[in-house]
Parts: sequence; C-alpha cells; structure tokens
Amino acid sequence: MSTNEDLLNSLLPLTEEELVYRRFYELRNDPEKRKAYADEMEDYVRAHRLLIFDYPFVTHPELLREEDLYDHLSITKGSNVNVVRHLRYTPVFQHSHTFFTVLYVLRGQCGHTVGGADLPMKQGDVFFLPPYVKQTIEVFDNSLVLNLHIRRDTFDDVFFNALRYNNILSDFFMSCLYSKEPVSGILFHTGQDQDIENLFLEMYREVLLDDSYSWRLLNYLVPLLFAKILRGYSDRAVFTGVESGQGTGNNKLRILSFINDNYRAVTLEDVASHFNYSVPHCSKLIRDEIGIGFVAFVRRIKMNHAVALLLNTRTSVADIANMVGYENPESFIRVFQKVYQMSPSAYRKKANGE
Repeated sequence: MSTNEDLLNSLLPLTEEELVYRRFYELRNDPEKRKAYADEMEDYVRAHRLLIFDYPFVTHPELLREEDLYDHLSITKGSNVNVVRHLRYTPVFQHSHTFFTVLYVLRGQCGHTVGGADLPMKQGDVFFLPPYVKQTIEVFDNSLVLNLHIRRDTFDDVFFNALRYNNILSDFFMSCLYSKEPVSGILFHTGQDQDIENLFLEMYREVLLDDSYSWRLLNYLVPLLFAKILRGYSDRAVFTGVESGQGTGNNKLRILSFINDNYRAVTLEDVASHFNYSVPHCSKLIRDEIGIGFVAFVRRIKMNHAVALLLNTRTSVADIANMVGYENPESFIRVFQKVYQMSPSAYRKKANGE
C-alpha cells in the first residue's frame, strides 16, 4: 500500500466477515431463511467470534477491555494506541470500553448514540469518547468508520504532554480522568479536512505494518492529530453530557491540569498562589470538582503514574519512587501498599502473569 489512496481503496470492498454480517442483516425480516443461514454459518461464526446474537453461545459484550479485543499490535502488546475499522453491518449493541476511543467517519455516515442520546455522525466527524461511557454504532451501508483506541492507564505519561496548554481537549481529558461529573464526549466536525483523514490513514497503516517501529510512530501521530484538530476546530466543538458552561473550559479543570503538570512537588499553597485564590477557597474548588481533597488527589496522580511505569517499563521500584515525587522508596512502597493492597513489585509480577 504505497499511498493513502491505495489504503483507502483497499478498505472499500466488504470483507468476508462483513459479507456474513450483511447477509444476516438482509434476512432480518425472514426468520425461516435467517435460521437456515445461521445453521449453515455456525462454525464460521464461532471461529471468527462474530457478534450474531441468534446463537446462544454469543453473549452481549457490555464492557470491552483491551485484552478482549486484540491479539496483534495493540494496546496490550506495548503500544499505547490501536486503530481498528468498525465492521459494517455489525448488529447494534450498547457497550463501553476501558480505554479512550476516538471515532472517525472516514466515508459516509453512521448512526451513533452516547449515553442513550442520539448523536449521528457524518463524514469527517471525530468523536472523543471517555472510558466506561455507553455507546452504540450503526453502519448498515458502505460507510467507513475507524476507531482509535488509547490506553487510559498510560494517557498521562504518553499523551498529556501534547495538551499541556489550556485547551478544550486538555479540559476534556482532565474531566474524564478526575471529575465527579465528567463530560460524556466531545465532537468535532472536520468535514473534508485532508490532513485529518491522512493522519487516521497513517495510523491505520502502522497497525497493518506491525513492525518494531509501529508503536513509536503511533505514539507520535496521536499528539499530531490532537494538535491538528485543536488548531482547526476548537471553536466548533460540541460537548455531550454536560450542561452549557459546565465540565470544560472552567478554572476548576485548569487547577486540576496545573496539579497534574506539577504533581511531583506541588503544594496547595503553590496552586492557590498560581490562580490568585486563598488556600481555603482553592481547597474547596478541588474538592467540589473531584470529591476528594488536595493531598488525596496528588496521591492518586502519583499512583497512576507509578502504575504506568510499573506496567510499561523495567524501571526499578526505587527509581519509580523518585520519578513520581517520593524522596525515599520506603514511603512510596508504604503508600502503594495502602492503595493497592500489595507491593509495587508484587503488582508488576501479577500484571505480567508471573
């Protein structure tokens, strides 16, 4: 596939699995023929794990986890992102993910609901969906939809640097990661923007290539995508799941971002001074937004970063302690043990299946 045009053309024909899905869809109003086709295709459906709910052995996947979906280049094999195409004619089912999802309509349109609310999408639309928010996707024609998946547990370390400056995406991710009442999505209408399309195709190409450089390039391309979207479409973003003026673009989220940027050594006095608040008022704003106090919030951030380092690097526990702001490893281990009921070393071994 030498060009993005070649790659796009390769996505247009229905795959073998999509043809099976389409046939079930075509027979939706003919129970007798549909049953006969189901009998004929049972072995195929089993082998390819298709979501055909006619079969008693096919269950409704309400929560999709990284490890449930991928056995090749993926967010379970060292990469922090993955790009998959939505199989056309897949039966509609409500589900959520343990990771961030960025939905992109490459061609055509798709039916789409978020938290039970209709939010249909057209070509060029980009939708950011947080973890654990329920959605449905409906594609019953030749439209093309791509899903970019981003690991939640490494987001702060890998991608948040691309969002350090105050903007609607940094507010969105901070809201999703920490707020008591996070937004349930953000939609950008990018229309015929060729740069956005090319970035999604480049990422999908890297998933297909699956070589030793793919995960590095994917980690580079995601922040570039964020920057392109922010530069061109910030003023046209549509938020879901919050009342007007709430959840994004407010000083509470900017406070959380500041703490997240400086968590290793930040004090409540530092935060209050930076935003020209009194210490008590600043403390109240933090608690109102996330439901916990400043000290507990900083501890949560440190533990999140520590877990990401434990799972995705071979860095020693002592060095991780220093990297997340603890002057001595013993204090770090004690706090970690209290939060996770096991030592950092035990946590790493358990995650690695040792």
